[in-house]
Amino acid sequence: MRRRAVWAKILIRGYMQGTHYTLTLHEDAWFRNGPVFASGEVIGYRVGGMPDGKTARIANFGAPVRDKWRIMRINGDNTQGDWTGDYESAEDALAALRQDYE
Repeated sequence: MRRRAVWAKILIRGYMQGTHYTLTLHEDAWFRNGPVFASGEVIGYRVGGMPDGKTARIANFGAPVRDKWRIMRINGDNTQGDWTGDYESAEDALAALRQDYE
């Protein structure tokens, strides 16, 4: 299985009140293959580039059997929302998150 780059190649651009945001995926959770850390399939990402100190997490709740990616939004004061959505890929979840800022 091919590992994804720490910075996902996909860059999603959103616009909010004339401000430009580039949302990026940063690997932060993996299955492990043997004793080597971060050697398996990526199952979670932190989303960078969000406005006003906000962030989000995107994780695969169906791994390793199926793809069931969900989003958790995290506010600037570090309060967390619920996991939402059911997407076929991390990139699809990121595109859905981008819609919040269009």
